[in-house]
Amino acid sequence: MADRLPDELIRALGDATLAEAEQPAFLLVTGDEDGAPRISMVSAGELLVRDERTLRLGLWRGTRSAANLTRGGTALFGAVSPGSVIYVRLRPARLAVPEPAELECFELTVTEVRADAHAGMPVTSGITFRTDAPEQAAADWRRQRELLDNARLAN
Repeated sequence: MADRLPDELIRALGDATLAEAEQPAFLLVTGDEDGAPRISMVSAGELLVRDERTLRLGLWRGTRSAANLTRGGTALFGAVSPGSVIYVRLRPARLAVPEPAELECFELTVTEVRADAHAGMPVTSGITFRTDAPEQAAADWRRQRELLDNARLAN
């Protein structure tokens, strides 16, 4: 158990792969008002690694996941890739972006990181999606990451 993002996850969330048509998908689990888990899929383009203990996330305005993060509590981030499953517990805080956007933005502080591996039964593939317009998606994601980078903690 650790409280820092592993290097392999930091690399997976970096800029280098944003323009590729095949992209890894990550899972974000939040809790609805009634306590039921809410799972959403997010891309690397919706996330920005600030440092080994801090992620920033932009979600579409009005989603249940955004409402759940706004209420606080703990969120869980899952990264599944060949040979590796990583679970990251996060504490969310609302961000204010410097200009109007259709996003609700959050700073996610890492509180715990666990890896799941079983000898003799390795994970052989991750969760991926394909974009038909990788250049446009990459441009949109870079713009979103710029907003996340320039955001400040909301009061």
